[in-house]
Amino acid sequence: MIRHRIFTAILFLWSGLFAFLWTGTGVAASYGYGQAVRFPNILSAAQLAELAQQKIEEQLAAVGETRRHEVHLQHRAGTMRLPAGEVTAVVAFPRGVPYGREFPAAITVYVDGVLQRRAACYYQVTVYDHVLVAMTDIRMDEAITPANAHVEESAVDTLPETTVTDFDRLAGRVAGRYIRKGTVITPTLLAMPRVLTAGSPVTLVAENGGITIRAEGVALEAGRIGYVIRVRNARSGKIMRGRVVDEKTVQIIA
Repeated sequence: MIRHRIFTAILFLWSGLFAFLWTGTGVAASYGYGQAVRFPNILSAAQLAELAQQKIEEQLAAVGETRRHEVHLQHRAGTMRLPAGEVTAVVAFPRGVPYGREFPAAITVYVDGVLQRRAACYYQVTVYDHVLVAMTDIRMDEAITPANAHVEESAVDTLPETTVTDFDRLAGRVAGRYIRKGTVITPTLLAMPRVLTAGSPVTLVAENGGITIRAEGVALEAGRIGYVIRVRNARSGKIMRGRVVDEKTVQIIA
């Protein structure tokens, strides 16, 4: 006669710890009686996937993620048959929880504190936001304006604080590389404006013992605000490195 196992599970979400307290004495018919006595607990593939997905949601909340998102199960772990006792599953993300690409949720299962099994489910998280998207091809160093970009909802791979949701988020930056039409504009595609070219005359500024020293110099390479470039002291001919302050000033790095 087929007997179905009935159980009750109590779930605790403490630091990624999932604990089950099992009740019931039924045994799955497909499992032999001897094996059922040794391994009366069954942790199904669906339960493992549910646990991993709950932990993903917890991780997203921890980084302040409140935007519309979807969690897609790509590959699930198999069902586990375990010895009698309290079953605890710990879920970890060795590659983090990236957006837009597949990653593993590593599951370690214990019974009464003793390691029993390891498994992994694979997921992909898609997050949506209203972001700047290129309406035309944008050349390197071109300003991003309403003439070549607009705001629309799209899948993103950046956290809320770094997502470029409007033109104010550009903070004066321009296209740091060629951006194709339809591309979501992200911080990695942006750069501060190029303000110096090789051969540009600049003022070299250096600090020494609380004293500011200024000298005439020449940029030896192109530079953007905040970038470090090579410069030459026009008087001594010494080559140094400095950080570009503006289109006329380079702060020498000691």
